[in-house]
Order: sequence, then C-alpha cells, then structure tokens
Amino acid sequence: MSSTRRQFLHNAVVGTAAAAALPALLRSATADSSTSETAPAGSPGRLPVLVDWHSHVITPGELRFLAGRTKAPRVVTNADGQTLLDNVTTVSSAARRPSPTSASDIPARLKNLDANSVRRQLLSYTVAIGYDATLPIDEQRTLFRTLNDELAAIIQKHPDRFLGVAALPSSDPSWAAQELARAHKDLGLIGGALPLNAFATLEGARTLAPLFAEGQRHGSHFFIHRAPASSEVPGQPPLILPTDTDSVRWNVISNTHLVNGAITLGLTNFLDPYPDVSVQVIMLGGFLPYLISSIVNPWNGGTHEIKDPVARLRRLYFDPGPYSRNGEWVALAVAKLGADRILFGTDYGVGGGANGDVGPAVATLDRTLTADQRNQIYAENSRTLLKSKGLAS
Repeated sequence: MSSTRRQFLHNAVVGTAAAAALPALLRSATADSSTSETAPAGSPGRLPVLVDWHSHVITPGELRFLAGRTKAPRVVTNADGQTLLDNVTTVSSAARRPSPTSASDIPARLKNLDANSVRRQLLSYTVAIGYDATLPIDEQRTLFRTLNDELAAIIQKHPDRFLGVAALPSSDPSWAAQELARAHKDLGLIGGALPLNAFATLEGARTLAPLFAEGQRHGSHFFIHRAPASSEVPGQPPLILPTDTDSVRWNVISNTHLVNGAITLGLTNFLDPYPDVSVQVIMLGGFLPYLISSIVNPWNGGTHEIKDPVARLRRLYFDPGPYSRNGEWVALAVAKLGADRILFGTDYGVGGGANGDVGPAVATLDRTLTADQRNQIYAENSRTLLKSKGLAS
C-alpha cells in the first residue's frame, strides 16, 4: 500500500513546507474565488469529480428494524401515513421532533451525480443518528449486519458508481473486526464507518486496537463521522443541553467534538502501528483549520511535545461535507493542510434540497478554488487513494 499514510510517515518535511507556504496559499485560494472561470456543473468542459467521499443511505432493512422498536431510535407512522424518524438526544445533537424518512432513492441519486459530473460516491449508513450510543450491542450487531448486506447489494448492482464502508460498533471491537473482515472478503466494501467520539481521547481510541489491526491487514479506509460513541468507550464527552441559542451552541459542541477526534487521530501515536490504513475525518475536522496556527506556534510563546504537528495531521484525509458550501472554510483548510489532504465530499443525505444534491458543493468549490486545487481535490486525491486500495479510478 505504497500510496497510503505510510508514505507520509516518511515525509514529515512536506508538512513543514506546507506550513511555511500558508499565507500565500490562502491568498491564492480566496483570490481565485472571484477570478476563476469554470464551466457549469455537468457541462462537457467542466472538470469531473472522481468520487464524492461523503454520502449516506437509509436502507429498507434499516427501516424495518426501526419500525420494530418500541422506543427511540425508531420509526413511526403518523395519521397521514408518513414514516417518521423518532430519535433521542445525544451528546452530539438534539433529537428535535420526528421527521419524515424513507429508504434512499438510488436512481435519483445517480441522476444527480450524472448532472454534476460526479462519477462515483462512497456510501455509508447515517452515522449521525447515533445507533452506536443508543442501541444495545446485540441490537447493533443485528442492525449493522443488515445494513452492510444491503449496502453491498447496492454496490454490486452499480459497481462502477458506488463504493462502501461498513457500519461497525465501537463497543465491541472484536466483533467489529470480524465484520470488517467480512466486509472486505465477502461484501466488496473498502473499510468501515465509525462514530467520531470513539476518538475523543487516546484512551478511548486504544480500545479499538483490534479493529484497526484488522484494518491494517486489509488496507482499510475508515470513515470517521460526527456522532456519539458507546458509553463503553472511555472518555466520552458529557451531555450538555443548551438552554439558550440552541442551534449555535450545538454547532460549537459539534465542531469541538470534531477537532478533538482529529487531534487524537492526527497528533497522538494511535495510528502509528497502522500505516496502511487510511483515515478520513469529516467536516474538515471542525475547528481544526482555525486552530492549526496556534498548534504550530503556541500563543504563550512556549513549545510543546509534538514535533511538526502539520506533518502528523497530514497523515489524515479530510472532507468538507456540509462545509463544501462554505468556500471560506474550505479555502482555509487547503491553506493550512494542503489540497492533497482534502477529499471532495458533500454529505449527500437522504432528505431533499441541498442535502440530496451535490450541485451546491460543486458550484461553491468551482468558484472558490484554483484550477490546480480543484484538480487535486476533484481527481488526484481520489486517484491516489483508490490506487492504494487496489481499485481503478
């Protein structure tokens, strides 16, 4: 697996050079947003996107499982015959009121990808629902096995359009390792999806060593999504219920969790034994792009124990997810981490509007990034990552 994180463990100097070039990179990225000319999304002259690395599906088996539950998380049917997801509040998000849900419309998804010149998409279950933290482990095993089988069926039907990562529990790393092996050997998946709060602390991350050891054997790709982890994992953040400005405070909580997970994965020694594993953190690691300067040069004028933190963080891949529609945030991440560590990802979900449309993300990044940055994020990074998994681009 010569093109995975292994190469970055031997090239720390790249991170130093990237850090030195930050001001110029940021000026280039932001200036280009008003001057670059790009063809409309889906037009013949537009640079195609090889892979959208951040999307979610809901499967029929998942809905049947949730319909059989008597308490949240579950699905219920209202008086109008609508199927609604009834969830619970976790440390990552408020439950809100039950909302309409349905199995993913794969033909509509393919039509949207075609309209925006996106060739493939990485599929994962909807991690943010929080099954890992809210379901007993025996129910998780039943649900996750169903999810993974149905995910594989979608990919087998459309092998040139979709990739997939298996649903895996954080509270049973041994079973998760077995399921990961099955995902690779029998289902044609390329790795696993895990809740980000499993990496809230190094102590918690280390409980997943059996799973990552299995991932090393297969060269797995781990998709790390914002979500609560099982209480069995040490170091879980406390549940804080905002009493004012709820949406803003949940935003702060979410981005704080994201950066803590990115720090554990990037700046500790947890990943050192697994050089052939690739790790993707969603939403640009939350507040991480805004904190890198203070991490590299501590404001108190002192030093810290981490040698070349940018090079260590560059062992990870990051995708913008919903922040793909925030050009400024993406430009900053490119400046701080380098375009070669950013994967194109839209957070294509199961709802309507922008949540089920890659178009707004493509349009924003077309306006925001330089031609070279777009080529890196739309094509070259995917080409490198797919090659490391033995897959053609």
